[in-house]
Amino acid sequence: MSKDLPTWTIDSSEYIVDDKFLKLRLDSCTTPAGGKVGTYYVMEYDDWVTCVAIDTDGNVTMLKNYRHAARKYFSEFIGGGIEATDASPEVAARRELEEEAGYTGGKLYHVGTGYANPATHTNKVHAFLAIGGKIDREQNLEVGESIIIEKIPFQALLEQMRAPEAEYPCIFIATMFYTINFIQRSSDPALQPFKQYL
Repeated sequence: MSKDLPTWTIDSSEYIVDDKFLKLRLDSCTTPAGGKVGTYYVMEYDDWVTCVAIDTDGNVTMLKNYRHAARKYFSEFIGGGIEATDASPEVAARRELEEEAGYTGGKLYHVGTGYANPATHTNKVHAFLAIGGKIDREQNLEVGESIIIEKIPFQALLEQMRAPEAEYPCIFIATMFYTINFIQRSSDPALQPFKQYL
């Protein structure tokens, strides 16, 4: 992407919602061609982390997570928002692994970063791969979290995610894409056994 390309000019901006979990901003803008966009909503979130967590038995720790907007459960990777107390995305990923699944230990690799939805969201998603850890403690869930832990062999998960009828949130499909690319390019001995499934 070129930084020299012209951007919209923000003529005015106000917050419609200013909450701990969401800031909703209303911008009025002018495009480089002079067009007026009087109403454009922007959602300001902190950056997020997601993590494909593979344990010592080669199983991926998945979370059945209730998502209220869709009103159903989805199979998801471990993840969440980066908090002000997290020194880095890696620290946030390790915290989420422990809080949501009780998963600790092993190696952690940063496999990619992308925007969640740059049309309306300001935040990035930092994707990680955890290898060789295990669930060795209780979950530490927040009040609004309804999470069921599942363990799925890495090969079986790939097959499930590749099925045409599969329904996964797009950020987790992107996380798996980053993970596959990272494993394919890596010479790390810990990752070699997984190449046979890609």
